Amino acid sequence: MENVMKRYELEEKILQGIRKGNLHQVLQTLHLRNTLGEPGRLEDRLTDWKYDLIRFMAVIFQEFRRLHVIDLQLDDIYSDFTQQLYFAVCVEDCKRIAEETLTRLCELNSLRAIYGYSPLVQKIIQKVDMDLSEGLTLQYFSDSLNVNPSYLSHLFRRETGMTITDYVTDQRMKCAAELLLTTRNPVKIIAKQVGITDVHYFSRLFKKKTGKTPSRYREEQG
Repeated sequence: MENVMKRYELEEKILQGIRKGNLHQVLQTLHLRNTLGEPGRLEDRLTDWKYDLIRFMAVIFQEFRRLHVIDLQLDDIYSDFTQQLYFAVCVEDCKRIAEETLTRLCELNSLRAIYGYSPLVQKIIQKVDMDLSEGLTLQYFSDSLNVNPSYLSHLFRRETGMTITDYVTDQRMKCAAELLLTTRNPVKIIAKQVGITDVHYFSRLFKKKTGKTPSRYREEQG
């Protein structure tokens, strides 16, 4: 019963991550869900996983339709999911299919959430949301998008009300807070996961954002 409750709790966190377009949160939580052991007691392990994924994805897709997300794209993703799951021959196949499907759904909702921004700003937001471990500086985005850094900086601030540096830092601290509560990783590992190699600098940024050190935040909120 405890595992069942934990499974539903993690599924709700996955839904929250998808709603925010936060792929990092979604995949981290999915990994935790996969470590809970066998999802049921059916005829064999593979069948257990397939039935559990069908139930889980039904909840996810129902939520998307409730939010009136583009049905044609949802239908394509769901069709691919069911077809791949049918041909899955092992539990690892099931895990991979779940990860790929949730990634596509998360990207879909992320695009939906940033639709009002210009294409350049959308690309920056997508990149930040999908991989915080990169060196996400103004120069990095300027080089990768082949755009003048001053123009890019002005455009991003005009449309979002934030500098690129402030946005990246804000997303890193939000992700770090999630990791502190959903994993047992040491603070220095979490710092690296969100793209900050200096753990002392990370701790200062985190305290500035939350008012607490990472260790105290985990202790009080966990």
